[in-house]
Amino acid sequence: MSEVTWHVAGNLSQIAEGKMIGVELGGRAVVICRTKEGVNALDNVCSHAYALMHEGRLRGNRLICPLHGASFDCRTGAVLGAPATSPLATFAVRVGDDGTIEVGLPN
Repeated sequence: MSEVTWHVAGNLSQIAEGKMIGVELGGRAVVICRTKEGVNALDNVCSHAYALMHEGRLRGNRLICPLHGASFDCRTGAVLGAPATSPLATFAVRVGDDGTIEVGLPN
């Protein structure tokens, strides 16, 4: 298992269910998505045309790029719809008792 460094990304109170935010953590652009199932963290840059994913839409677990409509599973990063062909990287997330969201980025 590769080591990670944990970064505070915000608090649950900042993200309503069905919404997302973009953050910069350790020099990396990350999108934090909150769904009924929980909180997920992925690369915030579309693998197709490099748009910022947090400017798109979140429909259930489907993260939709604002530029060309490529879509990804916010839980796994898997491509769900063209024109993207490469998945988004996902990152470990933990939520503290006080609602603090932390994201584990690889060292």
